[in-house]
Amino acid sequence: MDQSSEPLKEVQLFGGAAKIALPSRFADISNIRPVPDNQEVFTDASLDQSVIVEIVEHVDVPDSNSAQHCFNDLAVVSGASMQHIESEIVLSPQDMPGVPDEAYKAVIQGEQMVSKGRQASHAANRVQVIMAIIRLKQVSSEMLIILNTPVSISTSSAAAKDIDPGERTNHLTAPSLLRRVLATFKIKDYSLFG
Repeated sequence: MDQSSEPLKEVQLFGGAAKIALPSRFADISNIRPVPDNQEVFTDASLDQSVIVEIVEHVDVPDSNSAQHCFNDLAVVSGASMQHIESEIVLSPQDMPGVPDEAYKAVIQGEQMVSKGRQASHAANRVQVIMAIIRLKQVSSEMLIILNTPVSISTSSAAAKDIDPGERTNHLTAPSLLRRVLATFKIKDYSLFG
């Protein structure tokens, strides 16, 4: 099914303090393994695609540099052997009506070469990373909503046991899927941020 038109289902985040709508094919990883308290992680193993919603501390960088800073930080944390940024756009209040109008919102898109788990670099997959950053200065926090979609899966990757290795096409419609998902995101309880 084309990701840009598949139906979305509302999911409660952080004990109901926030919500988002995702395709029902995404499973909540916390039902399978522990997930840090500041993250919600959903995956579709059949496509090796994942959505991560994460709360991070506010970083003291200008709004115009914040998305790139977070993208680069993710590459370091993920042990990416390669990364590049393809595009970045600032979102309008209409793009994300469920967050304060004054919050800076941007989406950055690029690719990273990342190995699954503790696999060696020769097993790295080329992954499209689309990251939305929502800067909530009033609570000294930022929300990241990340959609990871493989562009190419290594024959040595652990993912190759579930899906065919080689070039993939789901990343082509992932940007439109993320736009639809972002429009459904809503923070309901700001006590979430301590």
